[in-house]
Amino acid sequence: MNESRLTGLQAGDWVGWCCSYCAAPLRPLAAGLLCVEEQRWFATHDGVHRLLPEERRREIRPFLELYQRVRRDEGWKAEVCAARGAPLEASLALVEPHLGAGPWKVLEAGGGCCWAGVRLVQRGHRVAAIDVNLDPDDGLPAANRSLSAPDALPRAEAEMDALPLEAGAFDLVLAVGSLHGVPRLTRTLVELRRVTRRGGALLVLDSPVFRRRPDGEAMVSARMRRHARRYPPGLPRESESSYLVLGELRELFSSAGWRLGVHGWPAWWREGLGDAAALGRGRPRPARLPILLALRDG
Repeated sequence: MNESRLTGLQAGDWVGWCCSYCAAPLRPLAAGLLCVEEQRWFATHDGVHRLLPEERRREIRPFLELYQRVRRDEGWKAEVCAARGAPLEASLALVEPHLGAGPWKVLEAGGGCCWAGVRLVQRGHRVAAIDVNLDPDDGLPAANRSLSAPDALPRAEAEMDALPLEAGAFDLVLAVGSLHGVPRLTRTLVELRRVTRRGGALLVLDSPVFRRRPDGEAMVSARMRRHARRYPPGLPRESESSYLVLGELRELFSSAGWRLGVHGWPAWWREGLGDAAALGRGRPRPARLPILLALRDG
């Protein structure tokens, strides 16, 4: 099913959005969404519902503006991200035995420009996305350039650990290049589970995973030094994208109610050769980017 056929199914915003303050259901009203319980209205601009509480928006604005500047300087935009689609295709083949052929209801968490969500829409799935990045080239509004209509992919300004969504609504939650950047990882995993139905899945791609924590810290420290030189005073440690540690993953996901499978980690000899090559050049051991597929436990 292509996007033009799907748009008719998705028109009217099929997602169960909820109030960011009281969690009551929202209903469409004018160019936005209304909380009937509190008579609070949330605007919609460029196809994106602005559901982030205003006080939280003010808190993260300095970090977000610097993050967007770094991304622009590094050349990130929707078209660049969309060219990196091979891992997504491989991961969907792992998901199908658990969810069937679909169509699925999918949440792209920390979706950025939603390049992965757009691909799933084009494959016939229903997709919604959340992020706090509203950059026109690299954030949620950028998806409009790849869609025939904005409502083909409902989007909202929101954080991954405080989703303005009804419980159990999605078959699949997709986190592409985003899970390692959240400040409260366990809380985020619990929240992602809350909006996933029984038997649903969480798919994590493009998050750096290290076998050894010191190698991850070396990566973060090097990035902080680069950012401090170019963007003084730089980003604080808690605002820098982080990493995951291989030996901690299963317990971390299990404590949040997920059964985790790690796919694509290199064989021991290949991993050893890669580490030796990096160390021989005076570099730390590299991160790997495995596919993490977690099933809701219960």
